[in-house]
Amino acid sequence: MGAPLPDRFVTASPNPLATVPPNASPRVSFVTVAFGTGPIITDSLVSLVASLDSTSIQYEYVVVDNAHPIATDHTVNTLLLTTHGVRIVRSLTNLGFGGGCELGVRESTGDIIGFVNPDVIYEPGWIEPLLDQLDRPEVSIAAPVLLNPDRSVQEAGHQLWSDGSASPIAVAPEPGDVTTPDYASAACWLVRRAEHQRLGGFDPAFFPAYYEDVDYSLRAISKGGSTVVVGSSRVVHRKGSSTTDARIPDTTRQRLLLLDRWPDLAATQSLRPVGP
Repeated sequence: MGAPLPDRFVTASPNPLATVPPNASPRVSFVTVAFGTGPIITDSLVSLVASLDSTSIQYEYVVVDNAHPIATDHTVNTLLLTTHGVRIVRSLTNLGFGGGCELGVRESTGDIIGFVNPDVIYEPGWIEPLLDQLDRPEVSIAAPVLLNPDRSVQEAGHQLWSDGSASPIAVAPEPGDVTTPDYASAACWLVRRAEHQRLGGFDPAFFPAYYEDVDYSLRAISKGGSTVVVGSSRVVHRKGSSTTDARIPDTTRQRLLLLDRWPDLAATQSLRPVGP
């Protein structure tokens, strides 16, 4: 039996499928939160590295591995075997999505933070249009169009309703166009570090997950910012494949918490359509 793994280390597989190049001063810090995640995280990282190899963008990749009651170190062991240069931060407790993101932010150094799920597959040219949008001071969050594996549109942001629920926007902006939805899923976000700090980051009250991205986006709007979805940036999101728990989560508590935090939603958002 080998020595226990440290809480923080960098992967160094002798035969990696994906290698993150060493960068002392990364421009972009990608932060991924894992919870019993398996090989799909390697698929994601392979595609990310391939999408960035032809660019001059310096980056780092930080994985926060939340403690899992069954799949202990499943993610870490996968990355140890398949990657080189990935920074691992092991949490001895489950911090949830928002808490894991905040730990990853503290462990990273780039001026731009990429909050990215471990089930996202990247395509060449996805990142440059998002970075261009972050040059606009009124933009807080830049997000791509999320595609299903069959390349149909999964979402181009979301429409919020007065009861706190939301509907994905199924019509994507054309390449070159940008839309401003109520929010976009935090499966893939680029945010300036200074803006993240100005907004206060993710609220741990939404533990373990769900609606923390909505709350974050509403805070951005309330402080003069916005979320944009960029038609020239598209990634595939294998939604739901990054967890070992197949149960449909009950998000009632988080939705009601959102309504408590943002009571004006009932007055400012359209009523949710009833029926098919």
